[in-house]
Amino acid sequence: MPSWLLQTLESLIHLAGPVLHRYGLAAVVTVVFAENLGVLVAPGEAVIVTAGYLSARGLFPISLVLILAILAATLGGFAAYGLGFRYGYTGLSRWGKFLGITPVRLEKTHRFLQAYGPPVVLFGRFIVPLRQLQGYLAGTVAMGFRSFAFWSFLGAVAWVGFWGFGTWWLAGSIA
Repeated sequence: MPSWLLQTLESLIHLAGPVLHRYGLAAVVTVVFAENLGVLVAPGEAVIVTAGYLSARGLFPISLVLILAILAATLGGFAAYGLGFRYGYTGLSRWGKFLGITPVRLEKTHRFLQAYGPPVVLFGRFIVPLRQLQGYLAGTVAMGFRSFAFWSFLGAVAWVGFWGFGTWWLAGSIA
């Protein structure tokens, strides 16, 4: 096992441990939902890693952690999609020039997500800040909701499974 991975996991656990001890699974749901809604400073991965570790130590049932985190990630993405669909294109058309977003860039993003939307949504869960912004982007460029929902859910399962179940398994293997 690479030492950098263990050091990273240890740092994440120390960051989120006190929050989970105090607020329990409500913190998992709140933080993961907020991060997938687009709150860039919400430490979703840290919370999932910590919840997986604490599950291996008997504090939470791992099945409940995984189900709640997957639901929170999925619903946060859906909410971001809805906001992007409703306000994104109009808002970026009007105010995007202040952020360097031109109509040409918006059209390029639209074409890119039309061509590569499913893998962007699926694997985007693993890339910060794409995880936080993918719902808004998909909604803004009117990626079909059914397609977004399917790939977003699969991405949430993969992301939560990798970090939550992976940490649970690793912590159980080491101890």
